[in-house]
Amino acid sequence: MSSKLGNEAKKLVGKNYGKGSGTTEKLLGNIERIAEFMGTQGLQSIHHMKTKHVSRFFNHLKAEGVSASTMANYATAMRRIAHAIGKDNIVPSSNAELGINRSDRYQPKHGDNIKMEEVREALYGKNEWQGLAIDMQRVFGLRVKESLLSQGVVVHNGREFLVVEGSKGGRPRELEVKTDEQREVLQRVGKHIAATGGKTLIPLHLTLKQALKKQANDLHRTGGTKANMANSHLARHHTAQKMDQEGASNKEIAEYLGHGREGVTRHYK
Repeated sequence: MSSKLGNEAKKLVGKNYGKGSGTTEKLLGNIERIAEFMGTQGLQSIHHMKTKHVSRFFNHLKAEGVSASTMANYATAMRRIAHAIGKDNIVPSSNAELGINRSDRYQPKHGDNIKMEEVREALYGKNEWQGLAIDMQRVFGLRVKESLLSQGVVVHNGREFLVVEGSKGGRPRELEVKTDEQREVLQRVGKHIAATGGKTLIPLHLTLKQALKKQANDLHRTGGTKANMANSHLARHHTAQKMDQEGASNKEIAEYLGHGREGVTRHYK
């Protein structure tokens, strides 16, 4: 149940986040958590939040052992609230000033190919659309949501491009189809969609949210986890590393993966 401060904060921040549905849901949850904490500090209105309250919140997160990545997400939510109440200066402009160190975030990762293949086969054993989604991620370096939504191909000057639906609220981007493996996967995806009467890989009886949840749950059950070095995100690492070896620039890699900042490529290669 939302708290009084939580409702106040979410109303002030508003609904135009410019983000995908999953990101928006996470942001709302973080805003609610922040507001709940502020209530324990005796605040009667979110407008009363000050620098000392911001510091206490992040010290509280550190004491709980919250990861740097999660703390960074809370920092984003905190800045949204601060901006909404006209107090941008109560939140430091850099995460480092909040004691958030994400240096370990930028570590290239390599998957366990044998385990990843086991997970792939297990997903195909459950449902063809789930296996095809994994293959789309594998050959194009897509996010999970993108793999479920993207399947259209356009042709420019005799070259084929996969139209990738932006998973973070951004515009669709086009990825050139260069390999026979990519074409083969797209062909199988097209046949599956035609046979099921859908428009994407998402089954007609499932919403996007339900399909994402099922894919996440089944990935975990079949061993597609970080601990096993077989989680789906590793496909993006592999794609970035391959592009880097082929001489692509950081800007080209970032754009291909759908990132707005070149610096994020450090995370992949």
